[in-house]
Amino acid sequence: MEASPAQVIQYFNGEKQNLIPLFQRPYSWRLPNWKTLWDDMLVQYDADEKSAHFMGTIVSVPARSVPVGVSKYLIIDGQQRLTTVSILLAALRDTLDKNSSDRIQEVYLTNRFREPEDTLKFVPTQIDRDRYRAIILDRVVPDDQSLMSEAYAYFKNQLLRGLDPNGDAIDRAKVLTTVERALQVVMINLGDDDDPYLIFESLNFKGEPLTQADLVRNYILMRFRHSMSTGGDQERIYTKYWAPMEQRLGDNITEFLRHYAMKGGDNVYQRGIYAATKALLKGMQEPADVEAELGRMTNFSVIYASILDPSLEQTPSIRKRLMNLRSLDVGTSYPLLLRLFEARNAGTISSEDLEKCLDLVESFVVRRAVCVVPTNALNKLFLQWARQFPRENHVSWLHVAMSTGAGGRRFPNDAEFGENFKNFAQYGRGYTRYVLLRLEEAFGHRERVDLTNATIEHIMPQTMTAEWENEIGLHADSVHARLKDTFGNLSLTAYNTELGNLPFREKKAKLANTHIELNRFVLDRAQWDETAIKHRAETLFSKAEALWRGPIESTAAATPMPEAKAE
Repeated sequence: MEASPAQVIQYFNGEKQNLIPLFQRPYSWRLPNWKTLWDDMLVQYDADEKSAHFMGTIVSVPARSVPVGVSKYLIIDGQQRLTTVSILLAALRDTLDKNSSDRIQEVYLTNRFREPEDTLKFVPTQIDRDRYRAIILDRVVPDDQSLMSEAYAYFKNQLLRGLDPNGDAIDRAKVLTTVERALQVVMINLGDDDDPYLIFESLNFKGEPLTQADLVRNYILMRFRHSMSTGGDQERIYTKYWAPMEQRLGDNITEFLRHYAMKGGDNVYQRGIYAATKALLKGMQEPADVEAELGRMTNFSVIYASILDPSLEQTPSIRKRLMNLRSLDVGTSYPLLLRLFEARNAGTISSEDLEKCLDLVESFVVRRAVCVVPTNALNKLFLQWARQFPRENHVSWLHVAMSTGAGGRRFPNDAEFGENFKNFAQYGRGYTRYVLLRLEEAFGHRERVDLTNATIEHIMPQTMTAEWENEIGLHADSVHARLKDTFGNLSLTAYNTELGNLPFREKKAKLANTHIELNRFVLDRAQWDETAIKHRAETLFSKAEALWRGPIESTAAATPMPEAKAE
């Protein structure tokens, strides 16, 4: 990175072209901004040659991938300032003598004797290009009440009718000299290895900063030749690939780009999305190769959209499994899910085997959660499996891969799962309601009740009462402390506030007409004590054990894993 003070006129000097990314926001400065620039410039109007006005920072990066023409630079911050200065130069051109006018046009505004695409020294964003071209090349100001046209009219009026600080008529030649001499910026030129996003974080920019997705989009579009007219390569690429992804994913496009970069097994932090994508595309010399990669990215965006919104998945059984994983909120699994669904689309894994793999992911996450295994290893594990993704035998490969971990990477076996499920507190954790909901589904009742508003109910209440001490009997305090938050004592109900600390017989009366299968066991009990809670925990665990398949036994897990044939 190179950072240095510079005169803003340097951006308009020499054979070069400064481009605003194709689909950035349009020109947005208004009268207060124009007036501030004009007033600041007049402060320097009669000042000595060493005096200068600092306009802010301009960040650019060379667009070296563009094959031919003049040197091009992508302006990633400073768009509004450079656009306004170029419009001011156009107003000066149209109000000065012919020699000065020709000099502004040929030195600052255009590259002489160049192809039409390379003629302009400064190229605004797509929505403003035709209008800007009319002002600079055709010398016609559109009568469209646009901000560009209004800015031109403001500066031209000031040049023709304005007064200088002494109350005299403006000397337009002196204004040109002031623009050339006194308007300064900090020029930041980024190299290939610099991350523009880090620059944004360290400087105080005005306006809306670019996101990682903005930077990726801009970099990709600059791999294709820009056009001053509609229908060019950049516009075609944007319309065919990028715009559909933006529409499909909305605000989730940045996270998609991160997980897309991670699907090969590399860890990418949110700040590193642009750098990772740039590294991916850097070795692709031909625009056709970049376009092919964009095609793959677009296909993956369709997969990603269905992961975020399972209703988009066409197969009901897979849709239900995606809904389960969304409920568990396991974003760390997304790189592996992208590989699994890519394989499904390519026909290398059947829908049935995809379902089994999704079940294994759910089981792995649920069992670890119930056994309070720290989650900090999940990201590395899913990245490892994404990196080792095989071409065949996906279910057996994944099951073995999950079963071989130890410590913080382990897949809890039935013994550990059962001990924690039956005897350890589970209430108050993010997954507890999900586990109860899935257990309720496992009963397979044909007339399922809507559980949207159901909350977790402690059958033996969280706060002891005299009636409950009598209900539990001997060692009531100990039983309450050990078992109140275990699954054996937890259920679902829409009447949580009504049940509260009611005695057991009154709770049973309230639940008499329940449609929730989890409560049937409770209604069949004459007394709710330690024996009842433990009996119910055993009953529920028998369902949980079948619902969330465990690891392969140690003897089987020792069998060599199927060879992971990387694609």
